[in-house]
Amino acid sequence: MDSRETPDLVADALAAELETLSRECRLDAARLDSFLSEDFHEFGASGVEVVKAGTAERVAAYTAQSDQVLEPSELRGVLIAADVVMVKYVLQAGEVRSNRTSLWRRTPDGRWQMFHHQGTLAAAQRADG
Repeated sequence: MDSRETPDLVADALAAELETLSRECRLDAARLDSFLSEDFHEFGASGVEVVKAGTAERVAAYTAQSDQVLEPSELRGVLIAADVVMVKYVLQAGEVRSNRTSLWRRTPDGRWQMFHHQGTLAAAQRADG
């Protein structure tokens, strides 16, 4: 891989992450599902572990019933292996602030898919913090 590709790969993965946070994408289960790899799993800020099956549908149903705005900040990414980018950011969702990490993999056809996501409540949100 040419080192000049690195910024473009990271930028593409960051754009994919932001797309999955958009209300339009979250309301469209098929669109959101296309960003999730078959081996996707998540450790949510709630402590629940989920896999791909049903995730996009649950997100779409929740988003349709909520006017909550997702506000990402401190978005950054790093290429950690060929065609794999780690994205980190802080997410404000209503009164809840969490630290987020996603792992994105570029597919052979050039699309980006998330295969891991973790949300952890920010220190001010934790009962023990």
